[in-house]
Amino acid sequence: MSLLPCVVVVEDDAGSRRTLARVLRAGGFEAASYATAEDYLAAPPAEPPLGMVLDVHLGPMSGLDLQRRLRRAGSTLPIIVITALDDPRAQQQAESQGCLAFLRKPCEAETILDLLRSITPVTWETECTPRVTNVQ
Repeated sequence: MSLLPCVVVVEDDAGSRRTLARVLRAGGFEAASYATAEDYLAAPPAEPPLGMVLDVHLGPMSGLDLQRRLRRAGSTLPIIVITALDDPRAQQQAESQGCLAFLRKPCEAETILDLLRSITPVTWETECTPRVTNVQ
């Protein structure tokens, strides 16, 4: 069991998934990474995560479908939704399901970390500065 807060990453692009995991670790979080929504549903982390970074366009279940499914199941897990497309309809859907933020790729690493720190119930005193400034 890690002492760091766990953040779930669901991102189908392997490079983006690795980058997000590195950013999270550099920012003081544990990353549980999944390529698909189905992978996450089949084997979620053993401990409840602090939050989730969720790509919109996954397959076959979309990120918005996963968000909706989690909400219907009663989850209040904070979700940061990321997408490469400028899609107002997707943004409206994500926000109507209570996302913490809807970000367009590439997004600043510090933006994601600041959002996660805002929901972390501990005082942050870290010397870790992410070396990656953008998430593709």
